[in-house]
Amino acid sequence: MKRFAMMLLFSVFTLACTAPVHAQGTEPTTGRSSGQVVDFILDIQERRVVEMAEVMPEAKYSFAPGGSGFQGVRTFAEQLRHIAADNYLLGAGILGEKPPVDVGRGEEGSAAVRTKSEIVGYLKGSFTYMHRAARSIDDENIPIPTPPISPWPKATPPGWESRSKTAYTPGIITDNWWSISA
Repeated sequence: MKRFAMMLLFSVFTLACTAPVHAQGTEPTTGRSSGQVVDFILDIQERRVVEMAEVMPEAKYSFAPGGSGFQGVRTFAEQLRHIAADNYLLGAGILGEKPPVDVGRGEEGSAAVRTKSEIVGYLKGSFTYMHRAARSIDDENIPIPTPPISPWPKATPPGWESRSKTAYTPGIITDNWWSISA
């Protein structure tokens, strides 16, 4: 799983690096907004993560690696709920509103979401919400409050109490993949 995620990440990186070069050689481009880039990457993540969620048999949703090195590791179902919760929390931060659903404690996701169909629905809903948030990102770098799940340290320098909508991009792009492949 980790190898697959790394290969996919490398592929996305390669595509991101080569697409502008190809576009420059074929026709003039006006560029992409930050929101369009985030939405594009979310689309890739959504397809891959939701596909894994749908293909995995419901009996395997309780799987978690065993052994002494894996104490406290999330089950597959818990990972999916975590991804969905992060999508809702990050989307809410970008949109400047409260998450539209229960996200549970921290980033665990709703404990009420238990079955495969409920988890897949929760996950799909989170990506729909994140796409809405991504479309709201503009290149004006409008500051918004830093949410509690921010990747930045709690002790921030003066003037860094808020981040731009574009600054959420690293968390959006990386957290989902590292959560499912870790």
